[in-house]
Amino acid sequence: MKGRSFVRKALLFVLVLSMITSVTGATLANGNQTITMAMVAAWDNLIPFDTTSSYSDVVLDLIFDKLVYLKQNGTYEPRLATAWEMSEDNTVLTVTLNENAKWHDGEPVTAHDVVFSMQIYSSPTVAAVRQNNVSPFAGFAETDDSIQVRALDDHTVEFTLAQPTNIDFLFFTKLRDIYIMPKHLLGDLPLESIRESDYWRSPIGSGPAIYQSQISGERMEFKANKDYHVKSPSWDRFVLRVVATPNLLSGLMNNEIDVLAGNIAALQLSDWDMAQRQSNLVTESTPTVGYQYMAINTSKEYLTPGVRQAINMAINREAIVQGLLRGQGEAAFGPFSKDHLYYNDVVNVGFNPEEAKKILAEEGWDSSRELIFSVPTGNTVREMSAVIIQQNLLEIGIKTRIVSADFATHLNRVRESNYDLGLIGSGGSPDPSEAVINFKPDHINNFAQLSDWSIYNTGSAGEQAFSFEDRKEHYDKYQELLVEQVPFSFLYFANNLFAHNTRVGNIVDSEDYSQLNRDVWNWTIVK
Repeated sequence: MKGRSFVRKALLFVLVLSMITSVTGATLANGNQTITMAMVAAWDNLIPFDTTSSYSDVVLDLIFDKLVYLKQNGTYEPRLATAWEMSEDNTVLTVTLNENAKWHDGEPVTAHDVVFSMQIYSSPTVAAVRQNNVSPFAGFAETDDSIQVRALDDHTVEFTLAQPTNIDFLFFTKLRDIYIMPKHLLGDLPLESIRESDYWRSPIGSGPAIYQSQISGERMEFKANKDYHVKSPSWDRFVLRVVATPNLLSGLMNNEIDVLAGNIAALQLSDWDMAQRQSNLVTESTPTVGYQYMAINTSKEYLTPGVRQAINMAINREAIVQGLLRGQGEAAFGPFSKDHLYYNDVVNVGFNPEEAKKILAEEGWDSSRELIFSVPTGNTVREMSAVIIQQNLLEIGIKTRIVSADFATHLNRVRESNYDLGLIGSGGSPDPSEAVINFKPDHINNFAQLSDWSIYNTGSAGEQAFSFEDRKEHYDKYQELLVEQVPFSFLYFANNLFAHNTRVGNIVDSEDYSQLNRDVWNWTIVK
């Protein structure tokens, strides 16, 4: 009896050991072919036309396709489109689609899907959050199918513009946020109820990753689209995880995270030195086109152009870059960095507090006046920069009172003109038209409360120019007007502190991720 009992126990031990080995082996094998990417906040939905969240764009860019892949250097490469051509009069854009593109269910992607998607974005019935993205096209928002985008054949789309338009402006500021959706799955739905479709629970796209599941607010899982027309991913699975910024480094060090999402998931400065010392990490401090600035309320009679100029030259930007950013950034004097194609060095007014004092004296500045300095919470460097600016201004005789609030409250205060100075950030763009709308007197984002149309009109003329030389002429003047009128005092460009595990390879252009695309199909697992 004892012999039989021993045999049974031995067999049970072998069986359990076999099961453990099997499970562990499967986990390891699966893990070795899985890439985990972290971002610091969750997506709001999976409806491409109903979000303005960069966190949702990370997800959408995996599931769906866009026409081109945007580069931070101002160029773009094929994605769903293989070729594009603008007519001589700049009113018709013709796009050729990749004939090998397929939806995740195996159906071909055609020009009819592109037309359908553009109609959704433009439809008055749908009233998409991102409707303005298709505003340059003829027939925009007149009726549900009036937008003048048509299929010339199964793989050629013709876009007709309402007026001559620059192609770079179209790709970088308008079509950047347009995701192509499947007509064969959504085309028969009533437009008024399209948001209610079960399709959005498990959307089928044509992008590099196939949606599988999610834990709301925490993680989302995908499998590789091995038939992806740009390139078949070498990995098998992809996981998105929401990880708080203070936990990013530990996740990378412990191999729980393979790669950061870039502009929306960067290491904090306090972790940068330690990250660089880790043998399992590749770190990269990449310049960005995004910048921080201080809006100045031009509607206040005491904040004259002269006073605004004095404020602009009193700020010690290098102290912010070296002290707060630890050198991981660049002083900003306008909306374009020194490496930007459209940079005009006339904007560099430098740090000149003595000249600022002279200007204030000439303007008859009342040194007893206290300015309301509105500062949003949630960005430590920005909050600390306010203290430096406050001290800089005090040294030239301008008192300020910092009023802090969450970003939504702060933004309302600025929009309602209940402030004098206010800190805000912008994502920037390789295309110089990015911030022009902020200087349109009747626009909601006219944070500086401008009544003068000259900055907007000059920037708008640049949008409508077509050659680089013509655009440069307009945008040079645009930057000169910004220095002359000073609706914004530009502060700094902060580098993106990017990192990824050495087990993931071929991540070579992380600076491009700020343009709402990531070339995950090129990423490899090296060990």
